[in-house]
Amino acid sequence: MRISLAPLHGVTTRVFREAFARRFGGIDYAVAPFVPTVAGGSVPLRVIKDIVPADANLPVIPQVIGKDPAQLSVMARALRDHGYTRMNLNCGCPWNMVAKKGRGCGLPENENVFARMLEAGCDSMPGGFSIKIRLGLKNNATLAKRAAFIASFPLGEIIIHPRTGAQMYEGVPDVDAFAEVLPLMRCPVVYNGDIRSIGDFRRVAARFPTLAGVMIGRGLIADPFLAADIKSGVKTPHNPAAVLGFLNELYATFRASFTTPAPVLGRMKELWGFAYTYFGEEGAAILRSVRLSQTFGDYEALF
Repeated sequence: MRISLAPLHGVTTRVFREAFARRFGGIDYAVAPFVPTVAGGSVPLRVIKDIVPADANLPVIPQVIGKDPAQLSVMARALRDHGYTRMNLNCGCPWNMVAKKGRGCGLPENENVFARMLEAGCDSMPGGFSIKIRLGLKNNATLAKRAAFIASFPLGEIIIHPRTGAQMYEGVPDVDAFAEVLPLMRCPVVYNGDIRSIGDFRRVAARFPTLAGVMIGRGLIADPFLAADIKSGVKTPHNPAAVLGFLNELYATFRASFTTPAPVLGRMKELWGFAYTYFGEEGAAILRSVRLSQTFGDYEALF
């Protein structure tokens, strides 16, 4: 079963993806954090700079967010021009500022617009167009209502996160709702949501043996060895030095790219917000100190 890296906006960027693939492995491909569709007949390189050129160490599927079919077609053409044969449409972003504009998890709520986006995507990226979707915006009924409709399109795969947009990333994934829509899909299905251990993976795989794969995001930042452990079936011995080395590499790369502390420390604070649990009892104290750091010196003194 394939394991993919989830798109975490501002986190799983090229710097993260390439360092992760080189140091830990275990992931078969990544879906990159979304890029927005843009008006006009071309896509500025600055919009797709995180995915152009392609990652050196890992196959990547670009993810796009938007609600205009013509703009989606333009983006697909730009991605094809840069060698991509696959593209994913974000139908699951739960942030209110996105959903209320009919994008992300707000997109499937409008069947007409959703249909035109799926048609444009499948036409523009034949055989390589996929979507990432939630159960619905405010309740879990939308995906169930749209299941047969979605299945009528020749999608390359569908990634399902069995939460609603209203849940954000809280609460428990509704695996029973996932179980209801799974047999209605005709394309390969990938499960995404709260896989944080080998045991979590085995429970999902045992209940849903027809899955094409699983997607993991936060669980891989909290334990970067997780994907490789799932593949081998054996838990890697606790190795905080390796995880700290990974985080230090990311810090050094960010430090070389920005002249002021704010963008660097902002990225590190977000990463540590997931990774601190790997460091056991010391993790919470490290996270507090990281969040208090205001200068490069503050941060570097911690490690």
